[in-house]
Amino acid sequence: MKSFLLTGIALSVFSLVGCSEEQNEKLAEPQSLVEEVEMDINELESLQTQNQFLNEQNQHLVTSIKQMIGHLSEEEMLEFSRNQFVYELQVNGEAIPKNGQVTISAGDVEILLAEKGLGYDFLPDEWLEKGKISGNYIDHLLNFDSTNWTQIGTDGTVNTAQGFQSADVRAGQHYSFNITDELKERLKMDVTLIQIEVN
Repeated sequence: MKSFLLTGIALSVFSLVGCSEEQNEKLAEPQSLVEEVEMDINELESLQTQNQFLNEQNQHLVTSIKQMIGHLSEEEMLEFSRNQFVYELQVNGEAIPKNGQVTISAGDVEILLAEKGLGYDFLPDEWLEKGKISGNYIDHLLNFDSTNWTQIGTDGTVNTAQGFQSADVRAGQHYSFNITDELKERLKMDVTLIQIEVN
């Protein structure tokens, strides 16, 4: 009977110790969450500080560039303005090589001409227009037979793209079109004839 009583007391003590450890673990969980939140807050504050520094640095660069371009001649300003616009001609997301010849796999085909502006923060509106390619940039694709093609495009504040898309193009197909000399110069290509072979 005495040993039975001792066993009962021992079990009670162990269960109390076990409950105590469980309670300590449960109490530790909120503390761990508090520490995680504090770390997230510190990281957020650090990112906000970095963002503020980058914005101030950007504003300083814009101000400096505005001061510098005020001293450019008309010819230098035109060249600078033109360099603020990048044009890209792509087939299925890949830039067309300088020789104008592209080979693609059968399937969906997407031809896109993109215009990316780099100088919106510091170029006056008149120079923005002078820096762009003349007219609507998609009009610099010539002799494109748009039969069985759908016109597509994306329109953003700084980057836009226009082009054509066709589904289920079969192997053995051949497409060709021309680009203007002005677009050829902007794309730094060697030719004005673009040729697309489908394998």
